[in-house]
Amino acid sequence: WWEALELARKLVLTGAVLLIPEERAFLRLVVARLICSCYAVGLAAVRPYKRIEDSVLAVAMSLVLLLFFLGANWTTVYLGIEERHPNSKDAEAILGLSSLDPIVDSLIVLVAVALLLFLIGAIVAARNIAKKPTIRLVSNKQPPKLMIARGLTWHLFNSHIWSTGQDAAAVIKNELQQLLPGIKIFLDVDELDDIGALEEYVARSQMILFFLSKGYFRSTNCLREVRSSLTMRKPLVLVQEAHPAKGGTLEVLRAECPEDLQARVFEANWRLAVWHRIQDFQLVSLKIIAEALLLCMPNHCRMSSLPLFVPGDTSTQTLVFSKPVVLWASPANPGAAEL
Repeated sequence: WWEALELARKLVLTGAVLLIPEERAFLRLVVARLICSCYAVGLAAVRPYKRIEDSVLAVAMSLVLLLFFLGANWTTVYLGIEERHPNSKDAEAILGLSSLDPIVDSLIVLVAVALLLFLIGAIVAARNIAKKPTIRLVSNKQPPKLMIARGLTWHLFNSHIWSTGQDAAAVIKNELQQLLPGIKIFLDVDELDDIGALEEYVARSQMILFFLSKGYFRSTNCLREVRSSLTMRKPLVLVQEAHPAKGGTLEVLRAECPEDLQARVFEANWRLAVWHRIQDFQLVSLKIIAEALLLCMPNHCRMSSLPLFVPGDTSTQTLVFSKPVVLWASPANPGAAEL
């Protein structure tokens, strides 16, 4: 809707004001100035652009246009007085100007200063945004657009068992909300009102995350979430708890799964992320979850992969040794030399 408003503003400033008779040229400038003032305030209040630097530059252009109209106002007044009283010094007495040069010079200086200040502001804002640890698309370096199908409430449903997965599930939700601002995640601790309505919560979610930890497939409620997700053909992402005390290998976790569900859960080529307790590895897992989530959204559903990155993460850095390294491999350790 903002694009329609922008086009209407341009049409009024370049065409509609000409409907005002030429002998009332000053009124044209007053109308144009009012439109520019309201538009600049609207830009600052609504912030319709996704990128903050675009918003800053849009406000700058609107204010520069306003300065031009102000200069044109002063020029029109000055010339009007000069035309009616060519031999008097009324223009200088009223406006304090003996010629148009001060108006033009002041306008040029004001416009240059405004552009410079806003350009600096846009650069600073863009650099600050670029440093924020949010997930970006490799293709355009911009945050992805989150979409949700009509009738759904949450982007992601976090299915887990309390005894071994509650802490990790909470971390996943908190981290994803920081990495993908605006994402809506169902976590029972925060959203659950009725344990009997688990299937309804699953139905209102766009994608389901199975946090595979010890005892997950032995939980009655978790199995309800698994079966309802598969029945409703919801897209899935699997997260394997790597800690031996809380999860273990995928084979161990699969052995707990009922036989009638094993193939549909473990052999359907769902994306799998391994959850470690080290921050850099967690970030890799979070990017896998985010990619799976974005690929089931309407704007990316036809893509097979969607490369993502987080500013400053290990994958974006060039890691080198400060000096040559000697790597020793024991011949008594089978496979070490080949590795």
